[in-house]
Amino acid sequence: MKEPEVPANESDRQAALDQLRILDTPPEARFDRLTRMAARLLDVPIALISLIDRDRQWFKSCVGLDVSETPRSISFCGHAILIGQPLLVEDASTDERFRDNPLVTGAPNIRFYAGTPLHSADGYALGTLCVIDRIPRKLSKEDLQCLRDIADCIEEQISARELAIHYREQELQKQNESLIMLKQLADLVPGGLYQFRLFPDGRMSFPFSSKGIERTFGVTPAQARDNAAALFEMVEPEDYTAVVDSIKESSQHLSTWSIQFRIRQPEGRIRWIEGHSTPQKLSDGSIIWHGYLEDIDEKKRALLGLEESEQQLRRLFELAPSGIILADYHTGEIINVNASMLKSTGYSKEEFLNLGYRQLLAPDHLSKQAEVLEQLQQRGYFGPLEQEVVDRYGNSYPAIIHAMLILDSAGRKLLWVLLEDISERKKIERMKNQFVSTVSHELRTPLTSITGAIGLLAGGATGMLPQKAQDMMDIAQRNAKQLARLIDDLLDIEKLVTGKLNISMHRQPLLPLLEQAVSENQAYGIQRAITVHLAPDTPKTEIFVDGQRLLQGLNNLISNAIKFSPDKGRVDVSAQQQILEGSPTVTISVKDSGEGVPEAFRSSIFQRFAQADSSDTRSQGGTGLGLAITRELITIMGGEVGFESLPGQGATFWIRLPVSVNGKP
Repeated sequence: MKEPEVPANESDRQAALDQLRILDTPPEARFDRLTRMAARLLDVPIALISLIDRDRQWFKSCVGLDVSETPRSISFCGHAILIGQPLLVEDASTDERFRDNPLVTGAPNIRFYAGTPLHSADGYALGTLCVIDRIPRKLSKEDLQCLRDIADCIEEQISARELAIHYREQELQKQNESLIMLKQLADLVPGGLYQFRLFPDGRMSFPFSSKGIERTFGVTPAQARDNAAALFEMVEPEDYTAVVDSIKESSQHLSTWSIQFRIRQPEGRIRWIEGHSTPQKLSDGSIIWHGYLEDIDEKKRALLGLEESEQQLRRLFELAPSGIILADYHTGEIINVNASMLKSTGYSKEEFLNLGYRQLLAPDHLSKQAEVLEQLQQRGYFGPLEQEVVDRYGNSYPAIIHAMLILDSAGRKLLWVLLEDISERKKIERMKNQFVSTVSHELRTPLTSITGAIGLLAGGATGMLPQKAQDMMDIAQRNAKQLARLIDDLLDIEKLVTGKLNISMHRQPLLPLLEQAVSENQAYGIQRAITVHLAPDTPKTEIFVDGQRLLQGLNNLISNAIKFSPDKGRVDVSAQQQILEGSPTVTISVKDSGEGVPEAFRSSIFQRFAQADSSDTRSQGGTGLGLAITRELITIMGGEVGFESLPGQGATFWIRLPVSVNGKP
């Protein structure tokens, strides 16, 4: 994709556009009529009046799209303003400038584009009138002339708008301008200009009202001039008293009249109106107001919606079970805090707002400060991060912290911080781990004796057993070994959680470890005629690991692959060396021939005691600890564990480890 170049006179061009004050203004019927005309005459689904701003193209009028702007860097119109003549792209998918443009490859899927520049009165290219289609097209000379004719009409309207803005400012500053001048300008300005007169006897009239008043209220200037009642009858009853009272107050103090109110149009539709005017007392004792009324319905409803959303967010903020803090990013000053945070720390709101963030965090937070700042600068947020929080009494409790960087309306950097108190969770985890550890240690000693006794009996130490008894002893021996493996897994998990598992890292060749892992699992596979196959192209590289712990992880993956493969199936073990982020790594893959990992189980597959089928009648045995142990072991050794799986096509679990280069880990 080729980004449009910046015109040589860009600063002057931008200044001309800014002076128009047309950017980000509401839709205007006079522009929308011309856009619809262009779409209809040239038979296209999309037509736009596009103005090229500093870093965007903004649509003053739009037919066929529901967006108001796109980046300038991907705009077609940015190219069109450079050439001073119509830009015609018959098929954007074959045009080197646009074929990989996101507006071509994605919505709105532009194929055909024709745009002709729109100029200011001083001759600067402000943007384009363009037509767009989703299929390749050609335009005739007559079509191009039609496009130019409509563009000329738009330029006239832009010039007229510029003139209207100028005169409107003059009109508001000079309250005693003549009605003739007001009449000349009024129809060109947005909204409606008027003069409202209140006579000493209470009679009311509108000596002057523009076409804008007629469009909004449906009352002609002649009707309003004779009697103002028709306009007042349209005021929503709930707002009527406020409107009348505001007029009385303005007349008594000759103060500026300014109010927002609702009207009910003849067809029953309610719209918000904003009015501003300046009163002037006349020699006969009457008061005349010079001002304007503007339809602000869309803006007002958006504001009301925003206020409603703000109230909802405020309620969520106060009722959230987790602590929430709003702070100044640069100074650390706390701006707001919710009830949950006050409850967990014991502070009153006044006390909390006078704290600095350092008073809330345990001293080891300083060691994490650099990491947190880097994440905020790079991503705009950080977390989850476990951190000790200090309460009002100097006691600390564990919390999970998330934070997000935002900008307020003034451009100030603020930080939303979410703190979840995990004291109870930690307590439960400690109780659970202590229970598992105690039970595992208490079971190991008697189980060792039981396993030994069963082994002696099954091996004939007390004489040959009857075949039926021998079969039962074999079953008992297998179950005792499985129970011993479960206890070993539980103890390994307990050691991993508490950081007590001994890891001895050494540089060693990869191939012998893979061969040993495959060999140790062949017997298990033979029971169901499953072949465990090691790829012949295994790289002869060296890795820096604890060999026994790597074998433990590989055995878990291979035994799982055998378990979930069908009878007479196949398990493939392979390794591939590659460069990731500039560092050499080796990825060991174990692929089964089963049904794959169920979609609902994928997010929890590496959690402790996780089972795809956790029912009492599941067909596959296991503790649900193997994958959790494997991930913990490999992570400790500086590696990664993951998997890929497609429904019905088996699963591939992989271990990625750094390669030892020149004898270094």
